[in-house]
Amino acid sequence: MTSFNPFPVQHPRVSVSRNRGAKFKIQNPRVSASRERGKKLQHPRNPEAAFTLVELLAVIGIMGLLAAVGVPALKGLTGSGGRKQALSQVMGALEIARNTAISNGTNAAVIFPDDGFSATGADPNPYKYRSMAVVAWNATNSNAPATMVGSWIVLPQGIALFPKSISTLPLGTSISVRILTTSNPATTFRAISFQSDGALDENQSPLPTNGIAFFEGTVTGTTTNPTSKMTKFETVRLTPYTGRTLPILAPAP
Repeated sequence: MTSFNPFPVQHPRVSVSRNRGAKFKIQNPRVSASRERGKKLQHPRNPEAAFTLVELLAVIGIMGLLAAVGVPALKGLTGSGGRKQALSQVMGALEIARNTAISNGTNAAVIFPDDGFSATGADPNPYKYRSMAVVAWNATNSNAPATMVGSWIVLPQGIALFPKSISTLPLGTSISVRILTTSNPATTFRAISFQSDGALDENQSPLPTNGIAFFEGTVTGTTTNPTSKMTKFETVRLTPYTGRTLPILAPAP
């Protein structure tokens, strides 16, 4: 005699086939425990948390101290960069003039506008004690004035030539220069001249062996206005028989 079961047992295959499309989420007990520990370690957010007045004042004081220390250092770096560029410009101009004299077989020079410089159709002040130019005389016509080779070379902002360094240079005569696009009448300039063999021009008097010196600052008239406390300055001197440049540090001329 068979007994009647009101709850029939489902076959395993039937159960799996009916729930085949269902998604099961199997949790790893270790992962769950780790997440719970992470939640416990999190600090609750405090909406009223902020910096105190003392902390803000301390930060502002530190920033002010850094600015006070850093600004002079940045100015020193800027001045150092300007002096290096000026040294390269002066040495480069003298070397160009020397090579021009050798290659053209004639005299060439570097001229330096001083306080007496005047220009036609332009303001001459930006050129005084802050610029230089390479000029060359005509090899076949000694009566023709010297003309510029290239354009004006202007020193970096905040760098100027010592007036006493320029005033001791010999005078170069019959030199015509351009200011922008205007040619100026031939006149005289303080100059360092080279002859065709590359040596300093023997006709110069005195020979400019003391070279050219410059400084950080400006020039008003012939008065220097230095902006640094340096006691020695970049100076470019020349050897008379070869015309080669020699950069040194020397006292103000």
